Amino acid sequence: MRQIQNTQLLPIPPPYIIIGMHRSGTSLLANVLEKSGIFMGAHKDHNYESIPFLSQNQECLWATNANWLEPKTPKPEHYTPYSNAFLFYQHFKAHGRWAQLKLHCKIVSWGWKDPRNTFTLPMWLGLFPRARVIHIHRQQKDVVKSLQQRNHKTGEVQDERLNDLGFCQNLHQQYIDAANSYQDLGNRYFELTYEDLIQAKAETISALEHFTGKKILKNLQETVHTK
Repeated sequence: MRQIQNTQLLPIPPPYIIIGMHRSGTSLLANVLEKSGIFMGAHKDHNYESIPFLSQNQECLWATNANWLEPKTPKPEHYTPYSNAFLFYQHFKAHGRWAQLKLHCKIVSWGWKDPRNTFTLPMWLGLFPRARVIHIHRQQKDVVKSLQQRNHKTGEVQDERLNDLGFCQNLHQQYIDAANSYQDLGNRYFELTYEDLIQAKAETISALEHFTGKKILKNLQETVHTK
């Protein structure tokens, strides 16, 4: 990361952190939330993941001898060395004191998605103790099918283990178990299914709008319609 001002000028607003298994709708959810007013990052990859947070998730897992295919919950000694202010400003590409002050003058809703958050969340809650967590999950058979289809696409990271049904099922369950362990966050934890999201189930969307304080339905319908 390019070094920027690492001094926290004003309090950092709490983020929305999206967790959930790969191929479970985290990208769709992040896309819709951003269109609804929750900024998901100035520098994102093709999976809609904010590069500063993705990079720290990867480095934290690697230091734990883990990765997204062999996930583990990292120990504190492997947490990111960066401050919450540093990562917040990187997320917005707010380089320099004036840009950072201007950012604080706005009413900012922000967050990021990365399935790896499912295991690194304790690290992020340490930096952003008022963060709100959204867990999206999908039927296992559909996750497995999507994982295996992607595993044969040119340009995607491929791994022979993903061709094994049992491996994929176990991997999915690991993510589900880890995500469910955060339910004690109470009203800062929200759970929904990919199926309810894609179908714009009224009860689910209403609850998500209440949780985020954003109008989501129209943006969801437009996003799903264009896919």
